[in-house]
Amino acid sequence: MSYPSLPLTRRWRRVVFQLNAPLILGGVLAGLIVICAIAAPLIAPFDPYDTHVFFDEGRMVPMPYPPGAHGMLLGSDSAGRDLLSRLIYGGRYTLLFCGVAALLRVLLAVVLGMLAGWYNRASQAFDVLGSAWSAVPSLIFAIVPIAIVSLRNDLTASVITFLLALSMTGWAEAAVRIRVEVQSLRATPFVEAAYSIGLSRAAVLWRHILPNLRDLLLIEAVYAVAAVLLLVAELGFLNFFVGAAEREAQSIIPIQAEWGGMLARGLRERAAGIWLLLAPMGMFTLTILAFNLLAEGLRRRR
Repeated sequence: MSYPSLPLTRRWRRVVFQLNAPLILGGVLAGLIVICAIAAPLIAPFDPYDTHVFFDEGRMVPMPYPPGAHGMLLGSDSAGRDLLSRLIYGGRYTLLFCGVAALLRVLLAVVLGMLAGWYNRASQAFDVLGSAWSAVPSLIFAIVPIAIVSLRNDLTASVITFLLALSMTGWAEAAVRIRVEVQSLRATPFVEAAYSIGLSRAAVLWRHILPNLRDLLLIEAVYAVAAVLLLVAELGFLNFFVGAAEREAQSIIPIQAEWGGMLARGLRERAAGIWLLLAPMGMFTLTILAFNLLAEGLRRRR
C-alpha cells in the first residue's frame, strides 16, 4: 500500500538537510544578543545601577535576592541590583570591546598573512614569527601586561592595555589561513591579466587579491569575536576585567555593568548565591556558542 504523503515527507527531509543549520541558529542567536544590547534601555526591566531594598514585616530582606524574587527574573547581586538588567546593559560594553579587539586581531592577521602569502622573503620571516607567537598560550600572553598595568590603578591605561593584549593574541592561526588563500590566488588567471596591463605586485595584492578574501575575512572576524569573548571570560575567572576600579579590601570592584566584571564578582561571592556566577557564565557560553555557530555556518556556505 502506498502513501501519498511519503514523497512530500522525503522532499521536506531533503530540504531540512540542505539547510545551513549553524548559520541560521548562530545568526538568530547572535542577532538577538546584539539587538538586546543595543535596545537595552527599552527592554531592561530595571536600571542596572539602582539598588533595590525590600522589607518584610519591617525587616530588610537580605541581599542578594534569589531568582524570581521581587520581579527579578535572574535575581540580584549582593548590592540589590537586577542581574538580568545588568547582563543586558553589560552586553553593550562587552560586545563592543570584544568586537574592536577582534577587528584589530583580524587586521593584523590580514596584513601579515597577505605579505607572507605574496612575498617569499616575508613568508620565511612569518614562519619564524608565527611559530614563536603561537608557542605562548593566549591567556598567559594577555594576563602578563594586564596584571602589570593594573597595579598603577590607571583606568585609561588599563583599558588600552586590555584591548591591545586581546588583539595581539590568536592572530597567527588566522594569518596562516589567509596566507594559504593568497598563495592559491597567485596562480589564478586574473592575476596574470593584472600583470599584463602593467600593474605592480603591490597594486595587484591590494586591488585584486584583497577583495577576493572578503568571505574568508568575514569568517575569521566572527571566529575572532568568539575567541576574544572566551579569553575575556577566562580573564574574568582570574579577576581581570575591563573597567576595574581601584583595589579595595584586596579586591577589584567593577564600575560598569560588564560581563567580565560580573563573572569575577560572581565567582568571589558565589557562596551568597550561585546564580551570581551562573548568570554571567551562561551569558558568555550562549554568546560564544552563537558566534561559533555563525562562523561555522559562514564557512559551510563558502
